[in-house]
Amino acid sequence: MLQVIAMGQFKLLLFAWCHNSRNYLGIVVDCPSTHSSHILHHVVQLQPQSYRFVDKGLFGDFFTTYVEDLVSGRYDVHNDIISMLPNSGPHTGTSISRGIRTTVSVMFCPDETPAYRVYRYQISFEVLDFAALGFASAQLKSRHWLIHYQDQQQTQSSGHGVVGEFPILSEESPYYRYCSRMTDDELEGLMLVALEGYFTMVPGTLEDPAGPDFTLAVPYTEVPIPMEIL
Repeated sequence: MLQVIAMGQFKLLLFAWCHNSRNYLGIVVDCPSTHSSHILHHVVQLQPQSYRFVDKGLFGDFFTTYVEDLVSGRYDVHNDIISMLPNSGPHTGTSISRGIRTTVSVMFCPDETPAYRVYRYQISFEVLDFAALGFASAQLKSRHWLIHYQDQQQTQSSGHGVVGEFPILSEESPYYRYCSRMTDDELEGLMLVALEGYFTMVPGTLEDPAGPDFTLAVPYTEVPIPMEIL
């Protein structure tokens, strides 16, 4: 996708969109001369509704760093789409249990609902060692979240499956990733601070369990500060 949009006296050439974060990447192709020395030809990450953006640096420098991050595994391309949700670094967390690596990544994103802030998160599961797993497969059964808000307030949430699915990890399909969202406390107006939790897995399958349930931990992971607060 290539599209030029105007933001007041600035023009951006949009070249990528992350369906998980709902953010665009664009290059500043025109701006007032008073700003050209420090923003022209820079890549910016743009929130499409608020038009708030984060400067990612000069085009060449951004892509050099991004390619290095792709090679290192910090970012990846999923289904031919660039992901802006990192696999490591700030606002991410990783745990390994029973040979399965669980990774969480959180990003603040704009949303169609202006009444509260929305944070999209990505969870991935990858079997690193089937010997440590001890079974040919394992199926996700349920999830449990402990959600932290400001003023040390907490809520808990549990449910079956994830995004309506009960993925099976096996040698044929050792990797699964999904994205969902959390928001500030809509009733009390408290800002979301962090999340943690665990997933319950069944060895074998739900229909044919091969052993007792086990859990995969999601470590305490702080959410980023929204752009409008910075």
